[in-house]
Amino acid sequence: MKRTILLKNTYLFTFFLGLHAFLFLYINSSILEQFVSQKQVGVLFAISSLFTIPILIFLPHILKKFGDVRLTLATLILEGTALFYLVSSTNIYVVIMAFFAHTVLLRILLLDTDVLLESASRDAATGKTRGIFLTILNSSLVLSPLLVGILLQQGNTYMRVFVAALCALVPAFLILAFSFKHFSDPRYTRIALVPTIKKMWNTQALRIIFMLDMVLRTFYATMVIYMGMYLHTTLSLPWSSIGIIFTVMLLPFALLEFPLGYLADTRFGEKEMLIAGLMITGITTVLLPWITSTSVIVWSIALLITRIGASTIEIMTETYFFKHVQGKDLEMMSLYRIVEPCAYVVAPIGASILLFFIDTQYLFLVLGAIVLCGLVPAYALHDTK
Repeated sequence: MKRTILLKNTYLFTFFLGLHAFLFLYINSSILEQFVSQKQVGVLFAISSLFTIPILIFLPHILKKFGDVRLTLATLILEGTALFYLVSSTNIYVVIMAFFAHTVLLRILLLDTDVLLESASRDAATGKTRGIFLTILNSSLVLSPLLVGILLQQGNTYMRVFVAALCALVPAFLILAFSFKHFSDPRYTRIALVPTIKKMWNTQALRIIFMLDMVLRTFYATMVIYMGMYLHTTLSLPWSSIGIIFTVMLLPFALLEFPLGYLADTRFGEKEMLIAGLMITGITTVLLPWITSTSVIVWSIALLITRIGASTIEIMTETYFFKHVQGKDLEMMSLYRIVEPCAYVVAPIGASILLFFIDTQYLFLVLGAIVLCGLVPAYALHDTK
């Protein structure tokens, strides 16, 4: 299959997969909160991510046996089934198991998509390719909260969100089933975890990018778990208003990442923009606890600024990382994708402990300080330009 066709099909698949996944991104915690306390929600996120880590480590073995396309198709079916039980069951144990499965399956799908994308991309255009990929993925991210706000306008009828998510899953399945019939899998190498960690740690560029990605994923994890709950439960904002706030908040991911990726390839490299992103996100997040307004406009602007910085950090870390790996380096990509579940273990456990001593809004003060700590490794990064 020609590289350009493979890329276009991967982008299309990514859009529908993203739309499916992001519809539940900010409401998972609210679904769980119907059955458990706010502190226990954090613990459930941590446990689900703990399940993910060994599965991602073992994933190359499964990919080698079944191939990327067949594995992804099976995972899509399981994902749809898990979501059905998540929204339809009234049994707490079924809901929790469905949530665990949903979390693990999405991580697998993300890594599967990385394999498709890396098989079609060239190193010289990594920033551009990753920029387009993230722009498409984040376009679905922007649309999702708006759709959720509309679907939940009449109350917490999460089954409507499931139906919408399923509608996005079907075209993703069909694109993969019919457009990737002749996809040639790269040569997968088995993950030797300890040597891979050593290789990452002994390579300064990779070590720093892993550290910065951990900072970014900790920011995302805390925001995903606690911001929706904080706005909905503490400030009593309805989901229709939160949907508007989150849609505005997420616009930078759709609008900025492609041009920033292009600029990283052609003019500036990644370092300066990475530092700027850390400063913007860190400072704005530190100030969030002092916003007492329930104005949609105020929260939209405040969270928009945090994501201007976060989207910059994201595209710069992705570009820098994928300039240092190839499609065959699945072990390093798997390790890179493990950072996110690690963050989803660390962030909710840390937040659950902090919530015994501080109110929810001060979690964002701590989070902003953590993001600003990322400036230390960022200054040590050797730019690619």
